[in-house]
Amino acid sequence: MSANEIYGIVFQNATATFLARVLGYDGQVVTPAQIASIQYTVAECGDDPASFTPVAGHTNVVLNPSNVLFATLQKDVLWDLDDVGYNFRHVIDVSQAPAFPTAGQHYRVEYRFFPNTGQVIVVRFRVKTI
Repeated sequence: MSANEIYGIVFQNATATFLARVLGYDGQVVTPAQIASIQYTVAECGDDPASFTPVAGHTNVVLNPSNVLFATLQKDVLWDLDDVGYNFRHVIDVSQAPAFPTAGQHYRVEYRFFPNTGQVIVVRFRVKTI
């Protein structure tokens, strides 16, 4: 397995839906029952991946796995990457604080999946605002 950031484009001061097929280190699709908790952070970033500034209101936000993770792969109009599907879907809540406040800026959206047993699984997106 390899680590890859998922690239996309979002609107400034708007929400975005993030989709992924999340696999465990055994290569199998992760289910909600296997994950104790999930946290996400949105951070403004530049070309240097080590340099980033967390966005207020979107740092280490805890998500309930059963609200964003599916027990089976989903194949619907939201997913056009392949015919296999996704098992993770999260719509960032921007009702209290904007997640992508600056147009033309790059942001990293990082999700950390904490399994009941085993290593943390990291899923990262890199988006640019328009």
